[in-house]
Amino acid sequence: MFSKESVEVWKNLPNKKQTIIATLNNASGDIVSEMRNNPQHTLQYYNALLLLLDKVILEISSRNIFDAPEGWFYSFEVTNKSASLYIRHINDIQEDEDGNLVLDIDERFRLINYPVKLLTVEQFAIRSKIEEVTVRQWIRRGKLRNAIKVGGEWRIPEITDPPTRGFTPVRYYNNGHYLSLPKEIGVSINQNPCVIDINKSKAEKGYLILFDYVPAFIHEKVLTDAEREKIELMLISNSNITNSASVVGTWPKVKEVEKLVSNYRSGSMRLPDDWNENLF
Repeated sequence: MFSKESVEVWKNLPNKKQTIIATLNNASGDIVSEMRNNPQHTLQYYNALLLLLDKVILEISSRNIFDAPEGWFYSFEVTNKSASLYIRHINDIQEDEDGNLVLDIDERFRLINYPVKLLTVEQFAIRSKIEEVTVRQWIRRGKLRNAIKVGGEWRIPEITDPPTRGFTPVRYYNNGHYLSLPKEIGVSINQNPCVIDINKSKAEKGYLILFDYVPAFIHEKVLTDAEREKIELMLISNSNITNSASVVGTWPKVKEVEKLVSNYRSGSMRLPDDWNENLF
């Protein structure tokens, strides 16, 4: 059971249909404010994101969604692939060194999944007012990390900006899927959960790639431009691999206990006997 303090924290999180919709409306308002006052993205990016949120709010409004029991709350996440409504379980509530509340989430289940519209390379090029060959070069060089391989063709989520100049650090996540890397890297991941960080090396002579495993194991290697591009293209092409650039936004904005790789419980959700099992 939760302590009284924890229950008060939980009560302020979205736990009813009305509070889910209110949270998303507030998110839309914040996005509009950012777009008008301090834009971080292109106008096309903002318009696509706002339209997606409007569609999801209508979708949620039409659904029968139960009130979350104590310890559970709803959250909403937009990635480069979809907009999803989750119900999540709080295992514990902690405080960090600055006194901020931190949630330890141990279970998460997706209830609604709304796909993000995908653009062809040609469509993205036209929207961005650039040549199609430039888009393909960005993908090949690992600069358009939101690109998705669909069969033999590349697609770019509508909520995507053209990449900026220079290199941006990135983290890739592999939650235990088989991953074969080039032999010259000297690392065998197989089906080990891991994160893969790629940054500029301290010597500024290449890129530092860091493999961090569960169980704990760290492997570092400095890459050339060509090696980094080859590895990033391989990772982007793998539909089981996600990266730090793929998350557009998460609401409500709460701080969570950092975990190397997500280890949420999978399987059927435990529903109390008096709940309607056909709500979804």
